[in-house]
Amino acid sequence: MLVAYSRVRGAAKNHLAVVTIEREACGGCFNQIPPQRKLDIIQGKKIIVCEYCGRILVNPEYKNDYKAPEAE
Repeated sequence: MLVAYSRVRGAAKNHLAVVTIEREACGGCFNQIPPQRKLDIIQGKKIIVCEYCGRILVNPEYKNDYKAPEAE
């Protein structure tokens, strides 16, 4: 998984390997996600990658839980 993560991160324009679903689409390539695939992502039982760009898709609620480290 780490090798796949590194490969995707290096190939992506904005260097994002893990993205959320935004407006029923992948947050990286903006292609539509099928409804069944979206349910699998929200349940979080397995790691799902985008069929088009290869980025790892996560539940949109994780975006609200993330807190950026504070600069000193």
